[in-house]
Amino acid sequence: MSLAKLLNLIILVLFLIGAFLLVSLETSTVRRSVLDQMQANLETSTTAMGLVLQGSLLGGDKVLAETIVNAMFDGGFVRSATLTDPDGKVLFRREFSAGQQNVPAWFQQLVSMPPVVQEQEMTDGWNILGTIRLEGHSGYAYQHLWQALRSEVGLLLLGLAVMLLLIQWSCHRLLAPLRQISTELDLISQRRSSRTLPPPWLQEVKGVVNAVNRLISERQRDLTQQRLKLQQLAQQFPTPPFPHHHHTTARIIHFISTQGDITLYRAFIPAEAVEANWHQQQFEQLLTQWYQGDIQGLRLPMSLLEHPQWYWLEQKIRPQKGKILDWRYEGPPTPSMLARLKSLQTSGIELAFHDWPLSKESLVLLELHPRLVATHLSDAPLLWNMAAQCVHAHGTTLLEEGEHALSVDTLRNWGIDGYRKERTS
Repeated sequence: MSLAKLLNLIILVLFLIGAFLLVSLETSTVRRSVLDQMQANLETSTTAMGLVLQGSLLGGDKVLAETIVNAMFDGGFVRSATLTDPDGKVLFRREFSAGQQNVPAWFQQLVSMPPVVQEQEMTDGWNILGTIRLEGHSGYAYQHLWQALRSEVGLLLLGLAVMLLLIQWSCHRLLAPLRQISTELDLISQRRSSRTLPPPWLQEVKGVVNAVNRLISERQRDLTQQRLKLQQLAQQFPTPPFPHHHHTTARIIHFISTQGDITLYRAFIPAEAVEANWHQQQFEQLLTQWYQGDIQGLRLPMSLLEHPQWYWLEQKIRPQKGKILDWRYEGPPTPSMLARLKSLQTSGIELAFHDWPLSKESLVLLELHPRLVATHLSDAPLLWNMAAQCVHAHGTTLLEEGEHALSVDTLRNWGIDGYRKERTS
């Protein structure tokens, strides 16, 4: 689980616990307030009713007394009214129905609401005329409590939604330096170039960012020194000219590992050399043949990057898993070539280079972190050990593709990752 999800979960759980405690406290407070209010209303009602009934009771008119009670409480908040004489005999009892309260049954079962009862004796001075007993209707208490809690819970849910959005934004902001550190360390582990991280505003993360920046600076300095040493060493051992063979049939080149008979890479070379004056139909046929074949690389000249219809070609080249565009080095790449190669990488296409010399201009292509580079060997183990170290430091595999007479044991001792076999298809 990510740190952001963990923080979101912890804050959400704490919020729910706090909301539950708040709702429980509010329920208890509102419940007590409603009961107190009903008790006060019943006290006022019994006092008023006692004064009104004195005349009817003194006159012995029970029917009039019952009529007065019905007129006072029918449809109100009183559930029942009972009038008894001094001997405890019930003169009359009236049950009142309550209107529709729109309170869920589960809420009434969850929250207990005790009945509110008020009794008062009626006298004409020294003589007790009777006792009136009023019982409040709990439905009205549930209604007031339900309305109050529903509003509060609605506000809590709205606050929860706003809080989750704020938490997401805060976690994204707080954890941004950690995500940058993770990304850069992942690039370093893949032997890819990385950029210096900006200083974070969090004091606790500054030490980690400074350490990562020192690591990045040291790695970039080491890569620069390796390329300089390789350039100097390559001047002492000139690279032999790259042979170009003309074939009339399509070919598949296999690169076999020096660690065993393991295929590292397969590249497809069209029967007809790809030219800049090809029509769209020719390119479509070539790409279809490449997609349908069980091969990884398609060998093309770098001059094709300057094709007038390049943007159409770029749209036709669909990134597929395991597919590699293998470019033949034909000279120092122009800025537009480098930009188009980077655009291909951004779309998900991996790059490789063949006929790759050891020169200052060609070493610039290592900054693109191609998957493979293939070159021709000369009898200079020191040079090729340095080349292998430099290429591997950029996260790239070095292959040998020349018509060599050296044994596989020699290549293995030199540290070269593969050698070439050809098969006509």
